[in-house]
Amino acid sequence: MPSSSGIDAAIRLREMTAADLDPVLAVRLSTHENAITRQELEEDYGITTEGLARDMKTHIRGWLCEVDGRVAGFSMGDASNGEVQVVAVHPDFEGCGIGRRVLAAVCDWLFAEGHARIWLAANPDLDIRATGFYEKLGWRRNGAMKGEDEILVLVKPSPR
Repeated sequence: MPSSSGIDAAIRLREMTAADLDPVLAVRLSTHENAITRQELEEDYGITTEGLARDMKTHIRGWLCEVDGRVAGFSMGDASNGEVQVVAVHPDFEGCGIGRRVLAAVCDWLFAEGHARIWLAANPDLDIRATGFYEKLGWRRNGAMKGEDEILVLVKPSPR
């Protein structure tokens, strides 16, 4: 991993394309917390590169951060329902602000698409860092569950 002091200059945030799907899915499969296999993505969630590529033509968009040409993290959202579908950072780049950057890009897009309130599903296990990460960024629990995950919501900030 590049040193954290020099990583900001090396980070490039950009919108994803269908050509990025294999590298971003490799990042998702590399995560230690909320680990998942490609087979589980397909069988449990119906997620395939073909399906994502198709959906990216209509209602799904994503952003990724590259460091020295390598995908370090990404996030994707669904404009049809205001959901942030995924935020994933490669373990080599955790703690560098990449998750915050890609999540902000997706949130900005979903708010620009007209959603006043957006949501995501997160593991409620307190030993998993994700919920604390989201709460620090203003996301709030609403008491609802989606399967085994807890729903967190973020309200569009008021203009100043």
